[in-house]
Amino acid sequence: MSTTNPVSGMPTSSTAQNNAIWVRETRFGRWFLSTQTWYRYVLSQAIIDFKALLGERLPVQARILDAGCGQGLAFGLLEQHFQPAAITGIDIDAEQVKKAVNAANQLATPTSAVHINASGQTFGAESFDLILCHQLLHHTSQQRETLQEFHRLLRPGGILLVGESCRSFINSAPVRLLFRHPEMAQKDAQGYIDLVRTSGFVFSDADIQTSRPWWSRRCLGMAQKLGIGLDNTEPTEILIVATKPH
Repeated sequence: MSTTNPVSGMPTSSTAQNNAIWVRETRFGRWFLSTQTWYRYVLSQAIIDFKALLGERLPVQARILDAGCGQGLAFGLLEQHFQPAAITGIDIDAEQVKKAVNAANQLATPTSAVHINASGQTFGAESFDLILCHQLLHHTSQQRETLQEFHRLLRPGGILLVGESCRSFINSAPVRLLFRHPEMAQKDAQGYIDLVRTSGFVFSDADIQTSRPWWSRRCLGMAQKLGIGLDNTEPTEILIVATKPH
């Protein structure tokens, strides 16, 4: 049996949702992904952290794929921090891609946005030097197929940047109320590590960063700051810098 969420107008639970290839974000979620809070505390910080994890491995003049680009808010950050030769954004949500096209047109770097499913074979093999997969996998039940496609798209030695919110955060009450995700697709940090590694990518412990940022904690971390009760210590966010072997 399914019920309807008043925020999204979408079913809150059903077999179709649990098994969906992709569950579209709620209206609230789509709005939130356009806010400065998302841009500053989540997206910008992820790009900065990825760059730090990459160190000297950052490809020069890379061909970058932003998979699950949404509105294209990462395009300018990728241009600023990675100085690529070209950026291609893809997203399954046609409405968001229209906004991403507008964002692409604002850049000096050749940038485009395409409406496709990340697991579909649209580009030629070894088309990219670096793929950004930020907050995409927990939106799809085709996680392994998506990573296998990224493996095909990367040149040997190419780099995959995976940034994910973990199951402990996605399954929290506020997130379940305001956002939508395929229920059976959610993983903890170790689950994402295993998924990326068994999809043919290599990385060491030094290439992994887990965290519990304030915005992902219960009561935004205020209870812990005030010493009221105990907060869960399980990671809510994970970043992985993975490489396609030569």
